[in-house]
Amino acid sequence: MDNKDDKDTNDKPIEQPKQPRNLQGLLKFALEATRSEDPTTATDMQMSAESREFLEKALKSMTVDTAKEMLDAAKVTLDPDASEDDQVDALEVICGHVINIDQANVFHQIGGYDILKPCLNSKYEGVRAGAAALVADIARNNTTGQTTLAQINMLQEIAPLLTHPEPICTNAMSAISSLVTNYEAGMLELFNSGLIDRIVSVLETRKENKLITKVTFFLAGIPGCHPEFVDKFLDLGIMKYLSGLIVPVTQEDLQDSQVLNKVQNILHATTTFCSYNRSLDDLRVIAPDLPERLKEIAKVAATDEAFDDIKDYAEQILKVLK
Repeated sequence: MDNKDDKDTNDKPIEQPKQPRNLQGLLKFALEATRSEDPTTATDMQMSAESREFLEKALKSMTVDTAKEMLDAAKVTLDPDASEDDQVDALEVICGHVINIDQANVFHQIGGYDILKPCLNSKYEGVRAGAAALVADIARNNTTGQTTLAQINMLQEIAPLLTHPEPICTNAMSAISSLVTNYEAGMLELFNSGLIDRIVSVLETRKENKLITKVTFFLAGIPGCHPEFVDKFLDLGIMKYLSGLIVPVTQEDLQDSQVLNKVQNILHATTTFCSYNRSLDDLRVIAPDLPERLKEIAKVAATDEAFDDIKDYAEQILKVLK
């Protein structure tokens, strides 16, 4: 007996409806898809003119004019009669759009940057925090955003907010990170302007867990993203500040997610810099007791697999310090 496919070779495959490109196409797509699923009722699925008009209006009502929505929200942030909550909500609306890089660039094109400096200097803490978050969202992984924000000296505007309370300072650090990461001109400005000293000062003087986490997260990326700047960070004594933050912790301490994230990022940043011999030499001189501290941390971290990253980082540093 001859082998035959299950399907008759004369049968033609069912053609799939073309993907829709507009509202009319979407209507046709819905009809065609339904017809192919249940051909016996195809005639019942024909839309009347009234039904088609109703569905088309419904679909149009669901579309959003993003530029208009961002402009309307921007106006609220500059309205002296708007409450703090209203202005914060407006900034959140804009943030919801600019996380898309194309929309972030549209925000610049429609003049949205005009609200940034007033909002960063607002009398309302919530507005200052929201504006810093907006800058971070615009610049993140967006070279065009980084460039256009650099043209209005955004680093100079953001850096002073590092001295403000949470969440302003944390959002400001996120913004700085977004403004300079993978953007050499931004990194150069950070050093040439002396603003890098403000970041180093955070490691030396501030205690907020989230803020330290943001700073060390930024530092952890430097050797990979900007190896040409590693020596500049070492010149600032970055290993002294990082090693000073490496202190023994208890299992109870690490149950706090903020402490857990902070310790993990401190060790991660230290690990990445330890790929450079100069960093290791610095640690051996300025922190001779660091191995003992790391052993204590690794011992505590070994008690729970949730702390595995901390244990791994501590052991990596111990290994290269030998």
